[in-house]
Amino acid sequence: MISDYHDENIQTEEALMGNVKTTLKTKMRRIEDYINFSKSKARTIAKNSIKAELLEAHKVALHLYKTYKNSMKEDELKGVIIEALRFLIHNNNNDHIFVLSMDGMQIMSSDQPELERTNVLPRLAPDGRAIIKETIELARLQKEGFIEFLSRKPDKTGKSYQKITYIKYFEPFNWIIGAGQNSNSIKQATQTEVLKRISQMHINKDEYFFGATYDGLVLLGPKKGQNILKVKNSKGAEITQKLISMAKSGGGFLNYTVPSIDPSYNQVRKISYCLPVTDWNWYLGSGSDISLIEQNLKAKKEELFEKLLLQISAVCVLFFLLSLAVIFFTEKFKQVLTNNFNSFESFFRKGTDSPVKIDQSKIAFKEFDQMAVLANKMIDSREAARKDLLKSEITYREIFNATKDAIGVLDIELRVFIDINQAFLDFFGLERMQAIGMGPEAISFNTPPYDNKYAIELFKKALLGEAVHFEWMVKDNNGEPFWTDNLARVATIGGKKRLLIVMRDITERKKMQEIMIQTEKMMSVGGLAAGMAHEINNPLGVILQVTQNIIRRTSPELPGNSPVAEECGIDLVKLQHYMEKRGINYYLSNIQEAGIRAATIIRSMLDFSRKSNSAKVLGNIETVIENALSLAANDYDLKKQYDFKKINLIREYNPLPLFNFTEMEISQVILNLIKNAAQALSENYKTSEIPTITIRTSMDKNSVRIEIEDNGPGLSDKYLKRIFEPFYSSKAPGAGTGLGLSVSYFIITHNHGGTITADSNPGEGTRFTVTLPIFTNQ
Repeated sequence: MISDYHDENIQTEEALMGNVKTTLKTKMRRIEDYINFSKSKARTIAKNSIKAELLEAHKVALHLYKTYKNSMKEDELKGVIIEALRFLIHNNNNDHIFVLSMDGMQIMSSDQPELERTNVLPRLAPDGRAIIKETIELARLQKEGFIEFLSRKPDKTGKSYQKITYIKYFEPFNWIIGAGQNSNSIKQATQTEVLKRISQMHINKDEYFFGATYDGLVLLGPKKGQNILKVKNSKGAEITQKLISMAKSGGGFLNYTVPSIDPSYNQVRKISYCLPVTDWNWYLGSGSDISLIEQNLKAKKEELFEKLLLQISAVCVLFFLLSLAVIFFTEKFKQVLTNNFNSFESFFRKGTDSPVKIDQSKIAFKEFDQMAVLANKMIDSREAARKDLLKSEITYREIFNATKDAIGVLDIELRVFIDINQAFLDFFGLERMQAIGMGPEAISFNTPPYDNKYAIELFKKALLGEAVHFEWMVKDNNGEPFWTDNLARVATIGGKKRLLIVMRDITERKKMQEIMIQTEKMMSVGGLAAGMAHEINNPLGVILQVTQNIIRRTSPELPGNSPVAEECGIDLVKLQHYMEKRGINYYLSNIQEAGIRAATIIRSMLDFSRKSNSAKVLGNIETVIENALSLAANDYDLKKQYDFKKINLIREYNPLPLFNFTEMEISQVILNLIKNAAQALSENYKTSEIPTITIRTSMDKNSVRIEIEDNGPGLSDKYLKRIFEPFYSSKAPGAGTGLGLSVSYFIITHNHGGTITADSNPGEGTRFTVTLPIFTNQ
């Protein structure tokens, strides 16, 4: 009944108020359509007027040209045409005519005469448009047409206004003749016509139209021309503010109260519907007095409420009588039902955990007896389900712990692990009691971009239902980092949503990826190195040959030089003396040395770019290492400031089998590594430590392992990642070519099928590890 009462209230209000709102909204939509029509019509009329004015001016100019072109000088004729065009300007101050040459010279301008005889090509409109260039381009391509733009007169306040211009090319003098009009005048005329039309529209005695600017200036009604917002403590100002705010938001209905003219009457209730005229900064609206409608509505609601009270009173009396009857019959059955209910109450109190069934011999009613049968069946089904669930839990736990992947179950709210499998404990070297209750941050290595912030973003994606696949650097219980491949997704476990994370150790795979990337990089750069080496070899040979010939043909010791020198009147001994004094021989020697050094670099590049064809022979790797040490012991360079004899050498050799390798190439690799270590030791800032190089050999399954380690300054990750790239060097410019380690890398990986890696930390030295597969057949 109450629901029906509310529905009837709503229907009554809609019936009384709906017609008013519909009428107001319909009228304003018609006014809105009329405004849009007026804008379009005024614009079309203005454009037609401008075009007609321009065509008339062009016709006059052409007529004067044809009439006097043979009887007047050109400059005189131009002046006559300009003056004739000036007289064509209408009395409306918003119209203007101008003449512009195709090179940007302003010949005549009725609205800006100060620009005449100036080049206006560089001038820009307030919005940055190059209007003069656009006008010339329009005349050049289409000969005539409309162009609209923002304009601002120099002698005005600086405000911009829109102009509409029609131009036409005047071929005899290569001119552009144009006529235009200020768009503001079109807008003002349209606004005046719209307000006049609205004020003449027919309305009922309780309805009215209103309108004002966003600044509060009244456009329609008794207070036309006043600014309501400037009236202090005015009810009208408050209502106007609300209407302006509503109009700026797109318009709508507003209910409000205004004081009555006669103090003996109540205040007047009104409703208004307003719409914005955005490009004019106006709002227009239609309103109606709804005081009488609201009085009728109030009376209807009071009538409905009285009807509701009568209905509720009748229902209450009927309910009271029915309650007495129910109480009477209830007492009759109370005792009988109590015993049966007690049996069920006892069953349900114990039935959650106890397997005890209901004693059916104590049930008095047939209906209750059937319920007892069903309850006992429920006990049997529950016990069977409990046994199945226990078996399923055991199976799940066995599978959970048997998988090789680490699995963690995360509580979404607390963000801690509530269950983990045995592989998880093995991965991180943890005890179960350590892992349970631990957050993911405890096992994260927290290295950007795989830091805790990255993990939180992935956590949020997984909570949205995505299956998130990502790589993550984690750490074990000892703080040692390793890489894992992970899959995280939300799963329902035990009736609650949990985050399930499956982790797989991919540390070895990551290492193999890095090796593959490095190998591909070396192969691509190898082809480039070969091409460069062959291209440089030819001019380098010419340089070395010409330098050698200069030295030989200026030497007095070469018999063939003397006859030619005597014939030319040159004393070769004095020439040699002059060349020594002026340092020419020194410069030639430098050219030779630079050429030989370049030839060495090119030879290294060719070695780097092609796989060796040298035959592999059975040999002892320790002998190769000792030979390389002997060569390094004689390598002393004053420029590089290192002396191999001052370095402490530690040999940690293990017995190795003979196997096939190219002795010359392996010797070159070991010598490169030893020399790099010696040069690094010469730059070490730890003067208190004895410079030491340790060389170790060992055997690992089917490969030989060689380690060359120094206690030098070490390398940062920045250099370590690119250490085997061709032409990349951590040394100062001129101290190395950046090819030694690249050539070594190719010798080991391409020519011998092995691996070479570098490990280093700043301040902790560097270790190079070379592994060579053992092949006993060539």
